Amino acid sequence: MRISTPAAFRYAAVFGFVSLLGSCQVFPAPKSGKVTRVHITHGHVEPEPIAFPSLSSDSASREIAHGFLSVIQNDLCSCGVFRALSPSSFLQKSDDLALNEPRFSSWSVLKARFLVCGTAKSRGQTTSLHLRVYDVNCCKKILAFAVDVTRSNWRRAAHMAADQIYTRLTGEKGMFDTRIAYVEAVPPVVSRGRKVTYLRRLKVMDQDGANAVALTGDDHLIMSPQFSPDGRTLAYLYYRTEGTGRNRHPAAHVYLMDVATKHQRPLLTPAHFEAISRANGNRPVNMTYAPRFSPDGRSVCFSLIIDGKSAIYTMNISAGNIRRLTDHRAIDTSPAYSPDGRSIVFTSNRSGREKVYIMNVDGTNVRRVTNGEGKYSQPVYSPRGDFIACTKQIGNQFFIVVVRPNGTEERSIISGYLVENPCWSPNGRYILFVWQDAPRHKQCLAKVDLTGFFMQRLNTKGDVRDCAWSPLRG
Repeated sequence: MRISTPAAFRYAAVFGFVSLLGSCQVFPAPKSGKVTRVHITHGHVEPEPIAFPSLSSDSASREIAHGFLSVIQNDLCSCGVFRALSPSSFLQKSDDLALNEPRFSSWSVLKARFLVCGTAKSRGQTTSLHLRVYDVNCCKKILAFAVDVTRSNWRRAAHMAADQIYTRLTGEKGMFDTRIAYVEAVPPVVSRGRKVTYLRRLKVMDQDGANAVALTGDDHLIMSPQFSPDGRTLAYLYYRTEGTGRNRHPAAHVYLMDVATKHQRPLLTPAHFEAISRANGNRPVNMTYAPRFSPDGRSVCFSLIIDGKSAIYTMNISAGNIRRLTDHRAIDTSPAYSPDGRSIVFTSNRSGREKVYIMNVDGTNVRRVTNGEGKYSQPVYSPRGDFIACTKQIGNQFFIVVVRPNGTEERSIISGYLVENPCWSPNGRYILFVWQDAPRHKQCLAKVDLTGFFMQRLNTKGDVRDCAWSPLRG
């Protein structure tokens, strides 16, 4: 028997948690044949039930123990792979679990697949947490670890613990000890008798929405932030007014910011602009934008506009060397490196409409990736290098699609009134994007898994415009 499955189920099967509930078509083999073909046309990805009894703790550690376990539970149940069982149904108490092995019959009757339990004990300013993870079906312990935390670091330690558990249960790298940078629209203000609605602040938060911090003030216009591979630096478009009096003019260029200190500096110096201008007939550089770091963090690729024409450049950050990669009458923009640093994916309208292209990192061997209907933009490689995610627009409908680098297996992950700015989780299994479900509704952040079956809206207060997902924190 040969079974042919849609792409979505092949990705879901990585976790081993696929329930094929739905329709299928069975085609009998011809009389002379011995093969039966089964085409699965629909299915359902069922989250695994997991139990989180409260940690056995003393009175001094109870608050941190509760918060620690709650963060782990929220992380694991916010990715569509697991679902938490109700504590009211538990037949074995936390204090019993602290002294004895689980009574697996008491947990299997609840249909729990996994059990996370442990203890917490206060030691002065430190709380010692010991966690154990069991596979209820196999009746065995599959993970155990201990961690000492304080009131200032317990939340991040919980994200790191969730990553350990996720990796052990799925075989995939985690993505919980990460941060998200995003651009938030500043509420309209009145200036000189008119409304100013274009100001935007740069913010960063933990991936679960906690600890949101503004990195810039309310008097800036920030766009397209991107993390460096070590997560310590952000590159972004900074739009501001320069000069005074009659020489006052708008300027929009790429800046770099140290996330810890908030110190920012322009990527290109005046000497760079002068050199680029001379190489282009002394025409001024109008704009630099859409920055992306190379996998080793040493270079940045970006788009540069002269006389309305956009080309792609790269720059070695430490040496300051600049190289032009594209020189075409079309508009080339939105470059992004492949994980191995050998290729750059970008958008170009050289075929008439915006499509996705790939070139070698030195600008040679340009080849077209997408051939479908509509406009393609904002392409970015998966951290695994197996897919490219991008925004696709057909009429007034937007899609987040993924496609193989060779142009095959294109499929839509999510669609809606507005879905754009895709960026990958560090493990390449989820895509973060900007989502607006209807006109005049607030734009927000959401994430979707590669199957397209699971989507979750993230908790942000303001109107969101752009986003970036950091690598795992070191």
